[in-house]
Amino acid sequence: MVSNADLAEAFFQLAESHPPGELRLALLRAAYAVFDNPRELDGVRRLPETVPLEVLPTMAMLRGCRGRDAVAAAAHRLAGPHRLRGSPTREGFLTAAEVSRVVADGGGLDPRHLRGAAHWHTRASDGAATLEAMARACLRRGATWGVVTDHTRGLACVNGLDAEGIELQRRAVASWNRRRGEELWVVQGLEVEILEDGRLDVPRTAREGVLLVAAIHTGLAERRDQTGRLVRALQEPGVWTLAHPRGRLFARRAGIRANWEVVFAAAAEAGVLVEVNGFPRRQDLDPTLIALAGGAGCRFLLASDAHHPRHLAFDATAVALCSQAAISREAIANFGPLDHLAAGRPDLAVP
Repeated sequence: MVSNADLAEAFFQLAESHPPGELRLALLRAAYAVFDNPRELDGVRRLPETVPLEVLPTMAMLRGCRGRDAVAAAAHRLAGPHRLRGSPTREGFLTAAEVSRVVADGGGLDPRHLRGAAHWHTRASDGAATLEAMARACLRRGATWGVVTDHTRGLACVNGLDAEGIELQRRAVASWNRRRGEELWVVQGLEVEILEDGRLDVPRTAREGVLLVAAIHTGLAERRDQTGRLVRALQEPGVWTLAHPRGRLFARRAGIRANWEVVFAAAAEAGVLVEVNGFPRRQDLDPTLIALAGGAGCRFLLASDAHHPRHLAFDATAVALCSQAAISREAIANFGPLDHLAAGRPDLAVP
């Protein structure tokens, strides 16, 4: 059997063996089409519609191979002028087909049983839909509580919320909860920026009544150790969750360096949740680090990091990652009821 993972990697390497141009782009499109297909293509007649026509002969040749070694050998024969090579920035990611398989295998974690939909964005920052549209989509997926987490102004590349924007969203959240809170209670959160010295980009006076999801978005390509930066952020008042801790991105960057044993011990001590981000290009943390965090006594938040209603399904990827790390339901906040959000937070508007 030729897995989607092996097939996609062959297309990625073939694309990188060619100079920039139409052929390289077509091979990259084929790689992502295979990587994102929810079913293994082995033995399937119908290919993803996003596979470009010009690479269909290459697809047929690679699919006809009998295993990983045969795929690698075929890719070498088909390579362009540049040497074939793998990339560590593509290692340790699940294909959509692998996510489907892991979720189907069970292991005690089922995305259909998630009660909370957390870490999603709206048009108030870099999302594509309104708060109402995102909340309705959460309802359709069976959630009973949700946490909207638009960006603050500390992330320069997005149109984050300032003090006025935070207040306007607070009113929108309150309006939703008055009308439909019995079906889905929405809590206002903020994805706040961890600055270089570990402080947050929102003053302490602005943290009342919101759940802070703290994340690093700068210095992600630097090779210096950033343990201190993360630990200081975990000690900041009001931090609820440490979001996509490594900051890795598929095929682009490996993420930051840190002493993760120290970081996870600090998160457990502070009672801060550790996020497992299911956005397919993030998958952060990976199963190895999830298991390490679990061993340190951390609890987890599964996040879709949705920027569109259809992205809410990405929490299934987070479930698969936790399943591979043998994390129990009890250690995952999303499987619990709404009232756990209010523990130690009398300032939160939670019924």
